[in-house]
Amino acid sequence: MKSIQVDGDVYAFLVAHGMGPGQSASDVLRQTLFHAIDIDDELYAYLISLAASPGETANAILRRALDIHANPPPVDPAARIEFHIPAGTGLGAWNARDHAVTGVVGQTLRIYNDDNINHRLHTDGIPFQHPGSDTVPGGFSDFVLHDAFDLDTNPGLYDHDVGQAARFWISVRPAA
Repeated sequence: MKSIQVDGDVYAFLVAHGMGPGQSASDVLRQTLFHAIDIDDELYAYLISLAASPGETANAILRRALDIHANPPPVDPAARIEFHIPAGTGLGAWNARDHAVTGVVGQTLRIYNDDNINHRLHTDGIPFQHPGSDTVPGGFSDFVLHDAFDLDTNPGLYDHDVGQAARFWISVRPAA
C-alpha cells in the first residue's frame, strides 16, 4: 500500500464519488480511470472459462463473446468540454449569455459543481437528455451533446432545482 499527498480538490472528488467506509480511494480511482466494472464471482469464473489461451485478458474475452471486433477509438481530450458552476452561484445564473459554453455534437460536457448546493439542468432532451439526478457539491456530471443548440432560437437551459432565473447558456454546433 502506498500513500500519496493529494490536494483538496482531488480529495473532494474522491469523497463525492464514494470514497469512505466500504470504498477506498483505489476503488474510486480504478473505476474512474480504468472504467472498471464489478461482476460477481460466478460470472467471473464463467468469463475466465471462455479464455481461448492462457493469460487472455478479460477485455479480449468480452470482445470476442460480445462480438465487438474493433478496438474503441482512443479518448480524445478535446472530445470533452468542462464547465464549473462557480462557488456562490446559489440561486443565480450559472453563466452569462455572452460567456456561453460552446460545444459540438458528439462532445461530452462535464459540469463540475463548485457551489455549495445541488444543481441539475432542465432540458427538454436537447442538447442532451434531461438529467435524472442532481450534481452534488464537489461532484460532476457528464452529458453527451447529441443535438445542435442555437442561442438565437433557444432561450438557454436552467437549473431544474432552482427555476428559470438560474440560467445556463450553451451553444452546440452540428458535427462537421
